[in-house]
Amino acid sequence: MSPVKKAVIFIVSLLLLAALAEGIILLQVRISPVPLAAFLACLSLVLGAFVAFTDSGFVRRLRAWALQSVWAALGMPLLLLVPYLVLAFGTGTFSARGLIKLAAYVMVPAALLLPDRLRRATRVGWRDFAAMLALAIPVPAHWLRGIWVWPEDLYFFQPLYSVCAGVYAFVVVRHLEGVGYRLRLRKGDLVDGLSNFVAFALLAIPTGYGLHFIHFHTPLIAPWRFQFVGMREAAVLPGGLALAFQFLGTFVGIYITIAIPEELLFRGVLQNFLVKSIPLERRGLWGLLVAATIFGLSHLHHPPVPNWRYAILATLAGVFYGNAYRTRQRLSASAFTHALVDATWHFWF
Repeated sequence: MSPVKKAVIFIVSLLLLAALAEGIILLQVRISPVPLAAFLACLSLVLGAFVAFTDSGFVRRLRAWALQSVWAALGMPLLLLVPYLVLAFGTGTFSARGLIKLAAYVMVPAALLLPDRLRRATRVGWRDFAAMLALAIPVPAHWLRGIWVWPEDLYFFQPLYSVCAGVYAFVVVRHLEGVGYRLRLRKGDLVDGLSNFVAFALLAIPTGYGLHFIHFHTPLIAPWRFQFVGMREAAVLPGGLALAFQFLGTFVGIYITIAIPEELLFRGVLQNFLVKSIPLERRGLWGLLVAATIFGLSHLHHPPVPNWRYAILATLAGVFYGNAYRTRQRLSASAFTHALVDATWHFWF
């Protein structure tokens, strides 16, 4: 079966699951079915693309089409507008301004890299840095707000689109090898990710206390009570188990919407490019350190600005994220470390 057919089947499967989910939700909550269907369909399509880009065969097929025609290379990112249009028209929230912003976001990085699409990426150039900035700046600058606005202004679509646009631009168009965009965690990813998490924690906790950046707190441990239609009595989930589920849910959310997007940009693209480009014997180490420093500096915008304490700890974290990545060049390993760090910080610091 061709990779494109596999991707289509996967997306159709997600849409069927979305239809099932809508039926379950409608049994529990009174809500208009059309906007809900549009939202779930949009989410399914975006997640389908998000996962499809992990398939090397699918990426090769897209690259072959991009090589055949400039117009195909420019036009394929526009398919990422389809989920937005489904949501916008299904919920009555269409915005021409939002459509233009989204179109620019998915097209500009690829357009910048088009002149280099005919040759393999071996060294970083100014267009590569420009494309990285085009991917990185709009999300923290809030330029993508006001696009997905049902039932409220939704953030999580932004990092999902960032990953899709980034993989298309750098892996499909730029033909950058070794990015390692994978979501599935292998045993090696878990080992590398966990060992780098422990090593980081041993340094970061005393450093964070010394900088007065973190302080320990005990998370609220309370039982969960829930009741579905047809249940006579509410079920109770013990506090410890409820906390474990909360941590797992937070970890998964961070892994998908924060860790994978940031690791794609800073490790899969930036560190990867630097290692290929730095003309030094230990370019692997230098590439890691430079990427980690840039990653740290990218956190200066957090209040109070400039937040040097955050930048210092983020730089230190970037070293261990980069180390987890370079072992096997799999983003799933560094994203695992990243998500563990952020989730632990959220719950205990």
